[in-house]
Amino acid sequence: NESEMHGKARRFAKLLVDELRLYNQAKVNEGKQHRDLYDRLKHDIEKSRATYDKRYGRTPVASADYFTQELVRGLADNDPALLGNSFSR
Repeated sequence: NESEMHGKARRFAKLLVDELRLYNQAKVNEGKQHRDLYDRLKHDIEKSRATYDKRYGRTPVASADYFTQELVRGLADNDPALLGNSFSR
C-alpha cells in the first residue's frame, strides 16, 4: 500500500536525521550558529542520504524526498538557510 510506504519512508528519514543530530551534537550547534550545517556534516548527511535512497530511491515515494524534508525540519529547525549555501535541494 502506497500510503503505508509514505509513512515508513517518512519515519525512516526522521530516524536517520535524529541519529545525525544525536551523534553530532557539537557540529549541529556550531553549524546552526554559523549557518553551514551541510558543510560540517556533509559526510554523515550523504551517508544517511545514500542509506535512505537505497531503501526508497526506486519506490513510488522517491519523488517525495522525505530525507531532504526531514533535514530541513529536524536538523535545521525548518530554516533551509541554516544548511548553508552549498546545500542543494
